Amino acid sequence: MNEAIPHPTGPHPVLPPPAVRTGGWRFRRALVFGATVLITASGGLFMGDLLWRLYGSFNGASVVLLGIFLVLFGLLAFGVMTAVSGFFIGGAGGPRINLATGLVAADLERPFGATVVVYPVFNENPVEIFERLRSVYRSLERTGRGDDYEFFVLSDSTDPENWIQEEFAWLQLCRELKATGRIHYRRRLENTDKKAGNISEFLEAWGGRYQYMVVMDADSVMSGEDLVRMTALMEKHPRVGLLQTAPRLANADSVHGRVQQFAFRLLGDMFTAGLNFWQGPSGNYWGHNAIIRLAPFAEFCALPDLPGKEPFGGKILSHDFVEAALMRKAGWEIWLLWDLEGSWEEGPQSLVDSAKRDRRWLQGNLQHTWLLFAGGIHPVSRLHLFLGIVGYLSSPLWFLFLLINTLIVFNQVFTGLTLVPAESALGSYLPLTLSANQQGLVIFGATLLLLFLPKILALLQCLFDWRRARRFGGIPALVGGLVLETVYSALVAPVVMLFHTKFFFWLLMGRKVEWGAQQRGAVGTTWREAWAAHRGQTALGALWLVAAFLIEPVLGFWLLPVFGPVVLAIPLSVWSSRPGPGTRLRQAHLLATPEELEPPAELREIHGRIGRGVTVLSERFEPGAAFEGITRVIVDPYVNAVHVTLMGKSGKQGAGCDDGTALLGERLVVEGPGALDLEALRRIAGCPDLVMDLHRRVWLTPFAELAPWWQHAIERYRAGV
Repeated sequence: MNEAIPHPTGPHPVLPPPAVRTGGWRFRRALVFGATVLITASGGLFMGDLLWRLYGSFNGASVVLLGIFLVLFGLLAFGVMTAVSGFFIGGAGGPRINLATGLVAADLERPFGATVVVYPVFNENPVEIFERLRSVYRSLERTGRGDDYEFFVLSDSTDPENWIQEEFAWLQLCRELKATGRIHYRRRLENTDKKAGNISEFLEAWGGRYQYMVVMDADSVMSGEDLVRMTALMEKHPRVGLLQTAPRLANADSVHGRVQQFAFRLLGDMFTAGLNFWQGPSGNYWGHNAIIRLAPFAEFCALPDLPGKEPFGGKILSHDFVEAALMRKAGWEIWLLWDLEGSWEEGPQSLVDSAKRDRRWLQGNLQHTWLLFAGGIHPVSRLHLFLGIVGYLSSPLWFLFLLINTLIVFNQVFTGLTLVPAESALGSYLPLTLSANQQGLVIFGATLLLLFLPKILALLQCLFDWRRARRFGGIPALVGGLVLETVYSALVAPVVMLFHTKFFFWLLMGRKVEWGAQQRGAVGTTWREAWAAHRGQTALGALWLVAAFLIEPVLGFWLLPVFGPVVLAIPLSVWSSRPGPGTRLRQAHLLATPEELEPPAELREIHGRIGRGVTVLSERFEPGAAFEGITRVIVDPYVNAVHVTLMGKSGKQGAGCDDGTALLGERLVVEGPGALDLEALRRIAGCPDLVMDLHRRVWLTPFAELAPWWQHAIERYRAGV
């Protein structure tokens, strides 16, 4: 037996790689993948035979069309088999590690290893971040196991407005909850390697104190009960390296957000149960709402730099899939806790915000091509990487499929040559004799069946279980929501296809993505933003449709469901991003989810406090006020003291305090913050000596001689006091 290997950065041992029984999981995978291959091969035979009948032979265009069809049809088939597994088998048999059957009361009462809950943030809304953290902390307290957990906010924020408010919110939260020493705040000076680098630097400095780490996103919320269950599972199963939850979407206000939230909630349990059915102990990591055993994570999951430069090389953007593959390579088990109820996150509220996120993910996932054939990677981990890649390549493939078909019809019309149909090679094996048109309709019908079967199964789940249906508002509301979701998804799918195709070709041309802060909440897409995002798509869709109708009216009618919504992308994008239509749907209980109709205590507490305006920042900061952070840190002595103390008066924090920064401070006092750009304000806020000096100057200067901005700020401060 191998001996435990001491962990180099802390006292926790790295256990030897466990031996996992694979026979049962191999059978399950063979069942799912075998059915997928069978469905794909059947569709491919019909499609290949149809192309043969139409062209009399296989030419270059027909071979490309058949290849694209096989990839797209295969992805559909695999998704359906995953859903079917979740419908029939995954929910009934469950995983080997299951919250319902794998734990007993004694497991929840045993001593736990020290666990840290980390919130990596980057220029996010400080009120929402700390209200979510507050809710999770209080939820843990209600379990009686709160003392086993500590919290860290790991800030990469570069906007001084955000980081000043983060500092104050942290201190207020510690005071309110009497949590000094249990809730920590740490801000990096340099955003090296983004989120992965943020967590890596934290582990180097603090990782030795903890045995487990729960990774959250800025919009993550988890119930204390489920955090305790997850930790208990880690204690009970020492060969498990990572437990990933399946977060539910919550807090959507816009039509776009509510459609995604409804679809994920209705179909999510079935798909995640199906995922767990075939992946078993070789699961994946989605980057948040997961608990990690720190010793093997620190030992084996250091991210390599990829060959070449961005966008395909350099630093790995989508680090979570890679970290899961590296941990599984070392022999550690990774499980998906598909039946966990108390895990939530928020999704994009507009089509434009979804596209921005997808652009980052597309580049990150395509980088994984380098790792597909890396040595020692578990086959299921390779599959996760492959699916992440091909999921985004499906859009350019669909675009190419449409383009080739359009060019084929154009060539026929332009040359005047008609097709000479050949006999069906499958005709003698089919019980019915089908014409080429009928065979095409069969393929089209099979594709539609694969598209809609998961929704049909999800609806059947609710029809068979009236309690589940009631959680979605009842059968009428459920059916109405499903119809709305289907119509909206059909309208936006071509728009998303064009977004992904454009992003793919941008990457081929070497245009890398900048990883900025995510937009959360339904603020609404403006007409100008929609015009900038969709004008090219609208022009392309209109030209393609006009050309199709001129070439052959039948072709135009076939392409109308694809490019008709593209022509309407601008008003559709604006309308679906606004909170007003979403509110009316909520009032009608359409697209409703269990978390919306019966909010859990954690979400209810967050909504109530933010709705009443009683938050960790309400004592000193005015929500939405311009330059509130930099103004408060100059005027308010308490905020000034918090910021200066956390920054420190020496070392790297003061390295930027040169004469140029002092001149910027002079402009700030004389002209107000509106006269400076973000970089100038960041330099000022990063110089603690200067911040203290500016505070003294503002208060010692006669009121009448102050700039109007500072006069108003001092009046506000005095009124607040």
